[in-house]
Amino acid sequence: MGSIIAIMTITVSSASAQTAADALRFSQRELSVGARMTGMSTRGFVGIGDFSALHSNPAGIGYITDSRFNISIRGSDIANDLYTDGLRLDKNRSTVERSGLGNIGVLYDVPVTQGSLVAGLGVSRVRDFTRTLNFSGVNANSTISSSFLPFDNEYKIDENGNLEELNDLPFAAFNAGIFEYYQDLYLQGEYPFFEAVVPGTAIEQLGDVTEDGSLYEATGAVAWQATKDMMVGVSANLILGHYSFDYRFMERDIFNENTGEHYDVLLDDGSLLQGFDELSYEQRLRSDMAGFNFRAGISTKLGRAFRLGVTFESPTWTYIEESYGEQFVTRFDVGGELSYGELRDDVGSGYFEYSLRSPWRLGAGLQFSSGSLTLTAEAELVDWGKLKLSSDEVGDLFREANRDIADTYEMAINVALGAEWEIGRFSIRGGVAARPAPYDSSVLESVVSDTLEPGELTAASLGFGFRFTNRVRMDLGVQRVVTEDYWHAYPSDAGGPRQDAQVQIDESLTKDVVVLGLAWKF
Repeated sequence: MGSIIAIMTITVSSASAQTAADALRFSQRELSVGARMTGMSTRGFVGIGDFSALHSNPAGIGYITDSRFNISIRGSDIANDLYTDGLRLDKNRSTVERSGLGNIGVLYDVPVTQGSLVAGLGVSRVRDFTRTLNFSGVNANSTISSSFLPFDNEYKIDENGNLEELNDLPFAAFNAGIFEYYQDLYLQGEYPFFEAVVPGTAIEQLGDVTEDGSLYEATGAVAWQATKDMMVGVSANLILGHYSFDYRFMERDIFNENTGEHYDVLLDDGSLLQGFDELSYEQRLRSDMAGFNFRAGISTKLGRAFRLGVTFESPTWTYIEESYGEQFVTRFDVGGELSYGELRDDVGSGYFEYSLRSPWRLGAGLQFSSGSLTLTAEAELVDWGKLKLSSDEVGDLFREANRDIADTYEMAINVALGAEWEIGRFSIRGGVAARPAPYDSSVLESVVSDTLEPGELTAASLGFGFRFTNRVRMDLGVQRVVTEDYWHAYPSDAGGPRQDAQVQIDESLTKDVVVLGLAWKF
């Protein structure tokens, strides 16, 4: 296993983000913010006298008549049901729980001689990345080790048949013994690399994917009564958050079909590693984000029974600092193990800074009230093809990713229907919502990497409220969100999947959200 060098490329590492799917993931938000809106599966685009208006239509806070303090806690339970072809699953369900602050803030009714003037400050969790995926099974159709074999343009051999250079992903796998170079094969005019796992042998495969982190929005807003029947509001919003991604994939020769007769690695000191026993491949990613946007909205009464609201949100300009890495380990029947990726300067590890600009958003809501019953319909228009990645690095690093975004993502219309019934001190709420996948599925397969791809969401909810006194109120919102997407277990890079055979894990994800909120007037 002679000494070679890596051919460094900037966009090859499969551990880094900076893809179309990640741009979408970092730009999306939860369907609802706050206990009341969660119970109705709505955002509040119509303009509502509630803390949630800070994060939808700021004109809505103009309807409050008393200053108030708001706080909520938010908990979720996320379950994945898994399906796949080519891998016989031993485990097909994963679950994870998450809880913490939902929102905290204050709305202040400014004393004025005429009309209404209200200011608000608050912080809310607007995106929760938490999810997990675990799978295991036996596969005799493919092996991840084939995904690290170099393409013809990814290696260089000198005139004497000595391997001199490899691109970075094959370079890292080669140094960990996941495949080996055989000079005799090259001199015979054949492809000179063999993977550690003999294709067609039955191996156990195990995978663990964990996503974690949140986005919080700190908002300052003001709303005023422009005319007798119209409220106008504006807000400035700071988005702060963290995202982490960890993936570990293992293959084990549990039936001992891969022996020293099939595979060995000769080290520089003359020692020999024989027979594949086990390998592991790990990816890790950490992203810290800070962004800024603003909103403007109006809310107006249309006669006695109807209210109409329109809100506009600017693009979010987000700065992202990202660290990433990969680690490879191969264990042999005889001779021990080889590993690569433990050191900070190893190929596949790095640090990167870039920016993300999200699309403009336009939201509208129509509300009908009759006695104690209120019905709300709303829609949000987002052109996801306007997502854009950029960097201060030399050259157009995101040319391909931005082309993928423009070619794949399209206009999406998110819709929701909610209802609220007041019965004395009690409130009963319910609602449904749908957020379509913002891409054409016929071209999706050709552009996504191995990252989890955000898909279509549907939601149904139920909520309750109780007014203890004229100053203290408690609200509870329960929402179930369902989506389907998939995960490619084998790595991809800038050129796409590295082998035709793939283990695709199809997911049916169910997220149950509970938000408990308290409002106190002062």
